[in-house]
Amino acid sequence: MDIAVGIGILGCGTVGTAVATRLLEERDALIARAGASFTLHGIAIGNLTKPREAAIAPSLFTDDARALVDDPRIDIIVECIGGTTLASELVESALYSGRHVISANKDLLATQGPRLHALASARGSHLRYEAAVGSAIPVLRILSEALAGDRVEAVAGVLNGTCNFVLEAMENGASYADALAQAQALGYAEADPRNDVEGIDTTHKLAVLAQLGFGVPLTTSRIASAGIANITQRDVARAQMLDYHIRLVAAARRTDEGIAAEVAPLLVHASHPFAQLHGPENAITVIGRDSGALLLRGQGAGGNATASAVLGDIISTLRAIAERRTFLPLRQRAHGLAQAHATPLFDRLTRNRTLPRYAVWEDSILTAPVSPLLVAHSRPGKETLA
Repeated sequence: MDIAVGIGILGCGTVGTAVATRLLEERDALIARAGASFTLHGIAIGNLTKPREAAIAPSLFTDDARALVDDPRIDIIVECIGGTTLASELVESALYSGRHVISANKDLLATQGPRLHALASARGSHLRYEAAVGSAIPVLRILSEALAGDRVEAVAGVLNGTCNFVLEAMENGASYADALAQAQALGYAEADPRNDVEGIDTTHKLAVLAQLGFGVPLTTSRIASAGIANITQRDVARAQMLDYHIRLVAAARRTDEGIAAEVAPLLVHASHPFAQLHGPENAITVIGRDSGALLLRGQGAGGNATASAVLGDIISTLRAIAERRTFLPLRQRAHGLAQAHATPLFDRLTRNRTLPRYAVWEDSILTAPVSPLLVAHSRPGKETLA
């Protein structure tokens, strides 16, 4: 085994720590799987005095992230910083220098993915980010590899564990405020939960799915979205009486006019897989022209689950390096960088008279023909007698 690959990690929070620990403690097993030897050369952090995982040697830490990205020994940069400022600068620098980048940063990919993909393609670098959507659920690998010979027609799912937890707690009688406080106490929600409860996190994930699945430069700002902050315990209780659950659903599909996409709380029938998730579980449906509907379900959050997806990307990249394979462009790279726009999707769903604020989820919205006239003149949902 004559291939030796250098790895650097940016950030050592929950995910970065889990990745680094496994790279160090399971090195021999990972090398055997990858077919290439590797060395973890450094981990960039913001505070050198903060106590760290005992398994990680202090000599690996540095507070100079830019120097780590420029280290000539490093071939793969693993970005676990998050955000869209410093992370963007460092990822761009790594890709420009020909290094391969692995990231769990949905915010970055959802808002700057088309530009970063174009840069990676131009520089012969590899940009992988399985952990950015669904954590350990391999949906991006399915879109980019398993369905590479198919045409993806639609994607939909429940993609935010924090919202799932809050809505489930409300179904058990908690107010929205109490349910959110419970989520924060258990570590499911940040001290500032707006990214989750306002639907931003879910919209980021939908943008990434659309970029990869449809091959279009669609970013978060071009998708209609709403969150769960205005849902009341009374709404949740009434939905249960009607055999529905309120869930934050994300969906996107191709239409004759382009792409239709939206994120919003919807009424989902109790028998539907989207309604049967617990805690941080996610569920994602992918519909291919030839493959039909595929349903994926699993842990969509958590340090270990996310680290597992990151390590999967590391192994895939090591294998490609060992086999001296060219890093082929993902399907979206063939498109220009002009921003794509998505028309709203859920205004084509029916509504329930008892809870008219919420549209009723129907799987058929992902496959039913959509006429240009309906897209242009659709109104806020048809009313039902239920």
